[in-house]
Amino acid sequence: MTDSHRPGRRLPRVSRWIAGTVVVLALAGAAYWAGRVTVGSPVADPGEVRTVTYDVVEATVGRALSLNVTVEQPFVVVGYNGLPGTVTSVADTGEVDEGDVLYTVDTVPVRAVTGTVPFWRPLGPGDDGDDVAQLQRALMDLGYLAGEADGRFGSGTAEAVRAWQRDLGMEPTGTVRLGEVVAVPVLPARLKLGEAIVPAARLAGGEPAVYAPTGEVSFALVVSDSQAGLIPPDATVTVEHEDRRWTAVLGESEFGEDGSVRFALTAPDGGVVCGDECASLPAEERVSLRGQVTIVPEVTGPSVPVGAVRTGPDGQAWVLMADGTRRTVTVLGSSGGVAVVSGLTVGERVVVTGGADGVPADGGPPEDPTDGSPAEGDAGAGG
Repeated sequence: MTDSHRPGRRLPRVSRWIAGTVVVLALAGAAYWAGRVTVGSPVADPGEVRTVTYDVVEATVGRALSLNVTVEQPFVVVGYNGLPGTVTSVADTGEVDEGDVLYTVDTVPVRAVTGTVPFWRPLGPGDDGDDVAQLQRALMDLGYLAGEADGRFGSGTAEAVRAWQRDLGMEPTGTVRLGEVVAVPVLPARLKLGEAIVPAARLAGGEPAVYAPTGEVSFALVVSDSQAGLIPPDATVTVEHEDRRWTAVLGESEFGEDGSVRFALTAPDGGVVCGDECASLPAEERVSLRGQVTIVPEVTGPSVPVGAVRTGPDGQAWVLMADGTRRTVTVLGSSGGVAVVSGLTVGERVVVTGGADGVPADGGPPEDPTDGSPAEGDAGAGG
C-alpha cells in the first residue's frame, strides 16, 4: 500500500488554502448582511405625524331604546246572566260586533246588541220602549228588519226575530227571552266574560256575565331612574300592537315609591295613543305592549367619524379635506362615533388625525391656515 492511501493523511496545502478562503468569504458575507439590518433602514422620527384619512360613505345613524309600554283600560259590567242552566259553550270575545254570540246556556245563544239601556225584561209583540228600539236597530244592522226603529214591537219586528232565530238554529218563537241579548254601549269592542261564564258551569241567574271597556284608555312608559336620564323631553315613542304602529309623545311624569319614573303618553295631537283603533286592544284592564323610544332620530347621508368634525370660533362645524382645504359642514345626526353631515359627497376623503397642516395625531384641533391661531374644540356631535 502506498502513502496516498494511508488513513488520516493531511490534505494537500492547496486544499487547505481553498477551505480557508471559503470561511473568510462566509464571515464577510455574514458581516455585510448584519450591517444591512443594523444600519441600512433609517429609524422613523418619533416626532413625525402621519396623516390618517377616511373615505366619506353613506350611513344611517340613530338610537332607540326598546321598553315596555303599559296600557290601562277600566272594564265595567254591562250585562248579568239571565238564563239559568249550564254553560254549553263560550265564544271568543276578542272583538265582538253586532249580534255576535258571547256564550250559550243550555244551547241558547246570548248575543251582543249595541245599546245603553239594559235589557231588563222579555220582549214580544205589544211591548214598546227604548229597549225595543235597541233590538230593532240591531235587527236592521243585521239585515232582518227594514224601516225605522220606532220602539214598538209589532208583527214586522216579530218576523225579523224569527228569521234571526232560524239562522241561529233556535226555535223561531218571534219573542226574546230575558237574558238572550246583552246591551253593550259600543260595538265592535273587546269584551270580557265573567268568572262564572265557563264551559260546564251551572248558572242560577244574576251572575256578572259581560264586561266592556269604559273607553278611558291610558298609555304610560314606566322606567327606572337611570333609564329616564337617557330619554330626552322631546323623545317620540312608537307603540307596537299586532300589525299596528302608534306614535306617542311624552307627557307629564311622576316618581313612584319604588324609584321608578312614570311618563304619561299621548298621541301627538294630545289624544289617546290608539286613536280610533282602541277596540283592537286585548280585553284586559292592564296590557303591556312593545315600545321603541327614539333617543337620537334616525338620519341617513354622507358620514364621517365624529373625530373628523371640528368647530371654529364662530361655532360653524367643518372638516379638513385630504387636500388640506377646509370644508364647512352641518351635522345632521350622530351616534356610536359616526356623524352624518351635509356638505360632503360620498367618496371624498377627510382627515381624521395627523397631517402636515398642524393636525396632531391625537385628533385635536388643527391650526387655522388663514390666521395661524388654533381653531376651537370638537364639534360636540357625539352621541
